[in-house]
Amino acid sequence: MKRLAFLFIMFFPLLVFSQKSKIEFRETSFNFGEIFDSDGKVFHLFHFKNTGATPLILTNVRTGCGCTTPEWNRQPIAPGATGFIKIFFDPKDRPGAFVKSIAVNSNASNSVVTLTVRGKVTHKPYDPYKYHIGDLKFKNNRFHLGKIHNTQKKDSSLIFINTGKESITLTAQTSHPAIQVVLPSVIFAGDTAKIQIQYDASKKQDCGFIQEQIHFTDNKQNKTTIRLMVNVIEDFSFYQGDFSQAPHIQLSEPEARLNIAKPNQTYTHEFYIQNTGKTDLEIRKIATSENYISVSLPKYTIKPGKKVKAVITYTPSAQVKNTSLIQFITNDPNQPVIGYKLFLNYNS
Repeated sequence: MKRLAFLFIMFFPLLVFSQKSKIEFRETSFNFGEIFDSDGKVFHLFHFKNTGATPLILTNVRTGCGCTTPEWNRQPIAPGATGFIKIFFDPKDRPGAFVKSIAVNSNASNSVVTLTVRGKVTHKPYDPYKYHIGDLKFKNNRFHLGKIHNTQKKDSSLIFINTGKESITLTAQTSHPAIQVVLPSVIFAGDTAKIQIQYDASKKQDCGFIQEQIHFTDNKQNKTTIRLMVNVIEDFSFYQGDFSQAPHIQLSEPEARLNIAKPNQTYTHEFYIQNTGKTDLEIRKIATSENYISVSLPKYTIKPGKKVKAVITYTPSAQVKNTSLIQFITNDPNQPVIGYKLFLNYNS
């Protein structure tokens, strides 16, 4: 009897131990390889299985660094069932090689298991081709053609790179017939293509700062829009440098300083535009820097020696800019664009 009791005491811990859960991982180490510091967090799933006889409970998963964070299921894992631990690594401001250890604590017979993630953080080289349409990459989604006479044409181009593994075809739709786009018939994988763009200001029949759009669609129906900006100025070459018989614009005041009693109310201010030249002055266009400001004229052709009343109407909110600009675009060769400043101040 004593011998039987002794054997029971000897083998009881082994019996209890064999009835515990056991955690077995597919792998305990993972190499992320090279990762870029600007790409954000990366993660890896460490899969495991409870090969024991009782439910497995992960009591804690500890990392030694704030750059490495874990996620895991707090619920018991039944015998024979599987689970995973998700390990995140944040490469921001951590250049160079790294090795991070993660301690997994559980109620398993192997109560502490160490996982390891490693890799190398590098700085991503600057890529000037930061915009894309599908697999086509390009440098800018807007470009400025600069100044151009209203009788001129100006050519420009866009460079596209096909970074994919398939050939790509493009279609283009423009916001105005003044823009002509010449596309390649096909852009092969890995190739660079030049897209020709021509702007014909004579077809636009407008002056001043103009914004246009070109809408591109590839053969997979990916879409993008590129904005085209141009400053169209009138061609005065027919004067041959002698402006003695030209019109001349003169404002009764170059600016106005106005007090505002309350926001979101409509106010008006008046001043005069005079033609002190020898031929008709044409007000081609009026542009305002803010959309709550408008300008009205009784007529846009001013005879020599005559003047017209300009009425500024504005409905400012509480967050308006203190200074706004109004531009008059005219056929005065000396001042094809003349500015008028509007200073707004709320009464305290």
